[in-house]
Amino acid sequence: MALSSESKFSMQAMTEAVNELPSPKTQIRELGLFTPKRLTTTYVRVEHQNGVLTLVKSKPRGTSGTASQPRGRQKRSFEVPHLPREDFIRPDEVQNVHEFGNPNKAQAVDAVVLERLEDMKADIVYTREHMMLGALLGDIKDGDSGEVFYNIYDEFKLKRQIFNWKLTTASTQVGALMDDAKRKLRKHAHGEVVSGFIALCSPEFFDKLKYHNNVKEFVKEKDNAKEYREDSGGEFIYNGVRFIEYDGDFGGGKSSHIEAGSAILLPSGTRNTFREYFAPADTNSATNTLAEMIYAQREKLPLDKGWHLEVQSNPLPLVLRPNLVATLKME
Repeated sequence: MALSSESKFSMQAMTEAVNELPSPKTQIRELGLFTPKRLTTTYVRVEHQNGVLTLVKSKPRGTSGTASQPRGRQKRSFEVPHLPREDFIRPDEVQNVHEFGNPNKAQAVDAVVLERLEDMKADIVYTREHMMLGALLGDIKDGDSGEVFYNIYDEFKLKRQIFNWKLTTASTQVGALMDDAKRKLRKHAHGEVVSGFIALCSPEFFDKLKYHNNVKEFVKEKDNAKEYREDSGGEFIYNGVRFIEYDGDFGGGKSSHIEAGSAILLPSGTRNTFREYFAPADTNSATNTLAEMIYAQREKLPLDKGWHLEVQSNPLPLVLRPNLVATLKME
């Protein structure tokens, strides 16, 4: 089968295909914190008041604007980052190549295309995980250069809450520290539903907490004692908080990461706190349309030498109630 220009390789068909391909599992995305929101614009307008960020409604040009708001409200536009990934398929990569495990059948072009799309999608998903971690930390960064796209606390002049826990002291009442932290975070809910809390922990914080005397004594008497004693995959529940060892490794250096001895405390079961916005692709056909979470397209190379493939996503994760997320530090 030649490298064809059949309709199944159109941008619409390839976009549908890449969205249906399985995504690699990543910890934050698997938690289901960030609700996807598809945009028709390449930016998000956000308004801030009383520690809560809300979207500003757009209106058609020429119509009356929204009435001015009381003082104390701040508005900010955030451009949505563009994440493209590309690859090439050349005739020699398909010619005389057999399907895996079947030496009598030539490998189909669409199988090669799907393999490449799946690889590129995995890179996009990995990058989105990095951005989600950045949003929870307050700094949304470029995964390659480490450049900060946005620091939500700086943008709206907010101060992130930090709780210092003396986990190196055997007599520390860890449960009381947790109650204090949860109580202070709930004060910033402003009507948001909070059904529980999750703590994403560095390995150092996770180990120090898990084997602290207070925690061991409490958990071994509870229903999840068996789960606590056995390998639970790097997580356990204590005093209503789900503690998870976060193992996301993005290469260190300038990339987003949870500092050694620290954790991120965040609410679970929320409705409006975590959003991941998606902007349309930078193509003619996608202009002013409702965005897809990920796009795929191809273009023929000069002299019929193969195809140029591109997968792109345009995501921006935001924490709309920044004061509901805090940093835990062990001392």
